[in-house]
Amino acid sequence: MKLSIITVSFNAENCIKKTIKSVLNQIEPVYEYIIIDGASTDKTYNIICSYGEAFKNKGIKYIHCSEPDKGISDAFNKGIKKATGDLVGIINADDELMPETGMILRKYFEKSKAGVFYGNCLWIDTKRRTRYISRPKHNLKKLLYNMVLIHPSTFVRKNVYDKYGVFRTCYKYSMDKELLYRFYLNGVKFQYVDAVLTKYKSGGVSDQNKLNVYKEGSQIAISYGEPVIKVKLIEYLKRIRGNVVCILKDTLIYKVIKRTEKI
Repeated sequence: MKLSIITVSFNAENCIKKTIKSVLNQIEPVYEYIIIDGASTDKTYNIICSYGEAFKNKGIKYIHCSEPDKGISDAFNKGIKKATGDLVGIINADDELMPETGMILRKYFEKSKAGVFYGNCLWIDTKRRTRYISRPKHNLKKLLYNMVLIHPSTFVRKNVYDKYGVFRTCYKYSMDKELLYRFYLNGVKFQYVDAVLTKYKSGGVSDQNKLNVYKEGSQIAISYGEPVIKVKLIEYLKRIRGNVVCILKDTLIYKVIKRTEKI
């Protein structure tokens, strides 16, 4: 199995080093690492370039560029287009691969003909300085309304992208949900990987734009033929649920359910 990892970045000088190192320090080296930088104005690209020799010494194909893009989806697509591995993973700047990720994925890849492999994630709640293991839900029918999988811990065969398309650039927040639902509708097989594959830090674009996430999710559902009244009702209920969850996060019961740990 040849594993390609993609990272998109913009003005990430304070966090991209740990993302790069998490790829560089895999127990089993990845095949290639692609960084798509959106023309950062800080030291991000200088940092990216400084790791060229380290990847060369490990025999890892290291590709990077820095240029303006049309948003996160466009940056993702640029990376996918450059990828030449069998399996493609996307981790954003400030996220990390766990050291055993490549090794674990290879074992599952060799035994399964699945087109999508999805696993668990070590979720870092930056606001509350806690962490817990986040596990995906397995009812893929719900992807139309909810991101039941964890994007950084989801890996897709390159030929699935080739056959069913990449991210739709009209979406800025829920592009991953739409993509995976599209794969599901087309009969792509999903394989659960019962392991923590990545470390994710909360506070990204989606976390900061919850209302836009809900609105865009409704647009996606309507585009797939769902009744407008049903979609709007679900959006309203999701907003209420989001507010309730936000309140519960500071309670003991939430900490017990999630088995959170202080960091």
